[in-house]
Formats: sequence, structure tokens, C-alpha cells
Amino acid sequence: MFKQHYLFNTFHIIIDGLFASVPILLSFMIISFGSSEKAAGIIISLAIMVSTLTGLSTKFFSQKFGSLRTLIMITLLYGFGFFITAFAPNIYFAGFCFITAIAGYGLFHNVAFSYLTSNSGRQSLGKVMGDFTAIGDIGRIPFVSFAGFIAAFSMLGFSGWRIVCFTYGLGVLLFSGYIFVSTCYKKEKIDQKKSPTAAPTSHFPSFSLLRNPQYVLPISANILDAIASDQIFIFLPFLLFAKGIDPRIIGSFALAFTLGCFLGKVACGRMVDTFGTRKVFAISEVMMAILLVILVIGQQLYIIVGASLLLGIVTKGTVPVVQTIITEPIREKHNYDDIFAISNFCRGTTNMITSLLFGFIASSFGVTWIYDIMAIIAVCAVMPVLLMAKNIQPIAL
Repeated sequence: MFKQHYLFNTFHIIIDGLFASVPILLSFMIISFGSSEKAAGIIISLAIMVSTLTGLSTKFFSQKFGSLRTLIMITLLYGFGFFITAFAPNIYFAGFCFITAIAGYGLFHNVAFSYLTSNSGRQSLGKVMGDFTAIGDIGRIPFVSFAGFIAAFSMLGFSGWRIVCFTYGLGVLLFSGYIFVSTCYKKEKIDQKKSPTAAPTSHFPSFSLLRNPQYVLPISANILDAIASDQIFIFLPFLLFAKGIDPRIIGSFALAFTLGCFLGKVACGRMVDTFGTRKVFAISEVMMAILLVILVIGQQLYIIVGASLLLGIVTKGTVPVVQTIITEPIREKHNYDDIFAISNFCRGTTNMITSLLFGFIASSFGVTWIYDIMAIIAVCAVMPVLLMAKNIQPIAL
């Protein structure tokens, strides 16, 4: 039978792969239904908003169902969402199905991060977080590539995107159903008891934790890191267009950035265990600022491609670092659910605001302005981490 650790990684590959496939599938749906790009933007924004809000229920699901059952239910929801989308009569129904499917995205990561933190040694937590976040990227490549390829064709009178949604949905439903039956009802019960991070007092995160500056500082660094890094890839094509780069080779930049993201998560996670979270985070943010400036002023193709690769490393490499650093002030295990839910809620809210704000700035003043702003914010993100007390003694795991 599957070990729970491998199950978490498998579910992560599926969840991240399906999540990354949604924008690709939506683009083909828009063409099929004769809709506009505006509909896709609204659907994605609503999906992120619902996912961010659902993440606040992390504590409830950890207490009520345990971590493994929660992840299985989230994956089943993805399966149902994609399966029903295959029969969507219009873009609005399809959008509703996608929003429903993606609703558990934030909850999934909160529960998984909390479980991994509680069941990993402090000295190896960076490696664990780095490997887990990097494994999610593995699912993005095949899921997105297959979706983009098949969605462009029709078969037996069915649009390609319907075939992809049907295949993904049915496959995930069968796999999740099998795991549910084989793990949740076997004699050697896996994760049947309440999550080790759960506290019996409340079902939602305690925002009262933010009264303590040592909780506020790492979350503030997380918010600033989100402003500096999470919109880089979204606006990268517009920056390349502004530089007059041939659109046909933009895929090379996307590949370089994605490869950098994978390498960064693995490398930075391991460096945390060796050099500590503060040093790795600070160096990554400063390097990010420098690379953003190079990306703006660079004109030679090889310089821009190289900057994209290195940006991927320091941009997404901070993901396991941030997820590790926010746990440093924690002294009670049950507070892991709280801190991950609050931190990711703040980051998700930030992304909803900055995507709209940066879009307005780019259209009004030029796309280079937002990359200059990102560089400045990346430097500012270092300050909260440097202000954290150096004598914090987190609980031993």
C-alpha cells in the first residue's frame, strides 16, 4: 500500500497539474463558445478568490477529517469539476465548474504544509519543503502540454478541450476513489485520527496571532515577496513584446523560467538547512531585484534568457524558504494550521490586488514600470526578516 508521504506527493502532482491546465483549456473554450478574453480573466480571478477564502477552513478540515482524507476530498472535487466541465453548454457553466474544482487549491497546500512541518525534523524541514514544492512543478509540464496539444484538435465531433476535461476528470475520480477506499477503510488506518496540528478550540485560524510581531514579520515578508515575484511570469510576455522579441521564441523564456523554478525550489530548500532561512531569503530577494533590473535593461537575447532562468530559481526558490520561515516563531503544533492559513490568505489577497494594479500600471505607463516596482519591493522584503528576533526557539519536531 502507498505510504502517506508518497500519496501527498502524488496528489500534489495532480493538483498542480490540473490547476495549471485551466488557463490553457479556458483559452480554447473561449474560441469554441465565441466569448472574449474578459470572461477568462473573470473566471481566473474568481477562482483564485474562492481558493484563497477556502484556505481559511484549513483548521476545520484538519480537525474534522485529518490531513489525508482532506487531500483525497479535494482531489475528488477536482475530478468532479473537470468531468462535468466536459459537458458544459456555455463558458459560464464551464467557468463555474472550474471555480468549484479549484476551490480546494489553497486548502490543499495549507494542509500539506502543516502536515509536513509537523512530521519533519527541524534540521531537514527546508529540504522537505523544497522537494515537495518542486514535485508539484513536475505535474505542470505533462498536464499542461497534453491539454494544449489535444485541445487544439477535434475527435468524433467533440472539441479537444472536452476530451481533455473528460479524460482528466474521469482519471482523477477513479484514482482518488481507489485511494479513498484502500486507505480510509483498511485495518491499518492511515491518518484516521485528528491531525497532529489540530487544536480542539476553534475551526478557523486565530488572527489574534498577529498581535505578536514575530508572527507579523515573516507574514509581511511573504506579502512583499508575493508582490515582487508572483506576477513576473504573467507579465513577462508583454515585456518581451515591448522589447521587440519574436513571439515564436517566447516559449523558450517560459521553459527557462519553469526550469529555474524547479531547480530553485530544490536548491533553496536544501540551502535553508545549511545556511538558515534568513540568509537564504535575503540573498534570494537581493538577487531577484538585480535580475529584474537586468531583465528590464537587457537587450541581447542570451542575457534575457539567462535572466529568466535565474529569475525562476530565486523567484520560486523562495517558496519553500517562506513556508519554513513563517513556522520559526511557532511554539505549539496546533498553530501550524493557523499560520499557514493566515499567511496564504494574505498572499492570495495580495495577488488578487497586485494583478489588477500591475495591469493598470502596465497599460497606463508601460510594462517596464511594474518590473522596476517589483525590484524595489524585493529589496524591501528583506527588512521584516532581518527584524525577526534571532533568539527564537521553535518547538522541536
